[in-house]
Amino acid sequence: MEENPVVSQPKGKNQIITTTAGKSKDEMRIFLFEFFGMALFAYGIICSQGSDEFLALFFFASVCLAGPFSGAHVNPAVTLSMLLSRRINFAQAVIYWLAQFSGALCGACCCYLILNEVDSPQVKSTEYSWILSDISGEAFGTFTFILFILIQTDPETTLTPGGQPMTTYVLVAIALYFSREFTFHSGGCLNPGMAVSLQLFQSFQTGDRQRMDFLWVYVGGPLGGGFGASVFFELFYKKQIKRL
Repeated sequence: MEENPVVSQPKGKNQIITTTAGKSKDEMRIFLFEFFGMALFAYGIICSQGSDEFLALFFFASVCLAGPFSGAHVNPAVTLSMLLSRRINFAQAVIYWLAQFSGALCGACCCYLILNEVDSPQVKSTEYSWILSDISGEAFGTFTFILFILIQTDPETTLTPGGQPMTTYVLVAIALYFSREFTFHSGGCLNPGMAVSLQLFQSFQTGDRQRMDFLWVYVGGPLGGGFGASVFFELFYKKQIKRL
């Protein structure tokens, strides 16, 4: 098990797997566990029915499932930040993204088959001020969440040096819980893979294609927040820590 398995810090530079990076079996392992982790999280989001506590618990379960094998990004915005921070390469990022989107869609299908219910984030008003609040909340919440992940999983900045992986799992789940508090206006999705997959499934299942009109809010906000967190961490936070 990796020291910081939420992003899977390897010994080899810019690689996810240490001694066998790039081999098909390791790529398949990354794909499968990201897929199942995302599917579990999607199922949990729908079952939580808006409860922040239950959502955080399902996220914790997803991270525990995928962490030792894929690093448990369980979010395309997290994968983007890992790519920008040069912890993974572009080919690996594509594997993560494919697994995340397909896993979330699978979770939505399971919810529909088992619970006969699927829910997805949706902009409640087309007013300019409302949409601006939604996308700002998604961006700021994701910025906070991913910045904590970057801090906690970097050996030079981690808050628990030498800590057990379970400690990181718990702290990251708590970070998601509090980051969602910044986004009550938009529903606190913070996950473009989840938003796209759930919206796609529900829009085809109900025939309501207009649900997709403002999907960009739940994609652009989190990706922008992840990009900002990576830039802030690499260009400011990490340099300031080294000066202490």
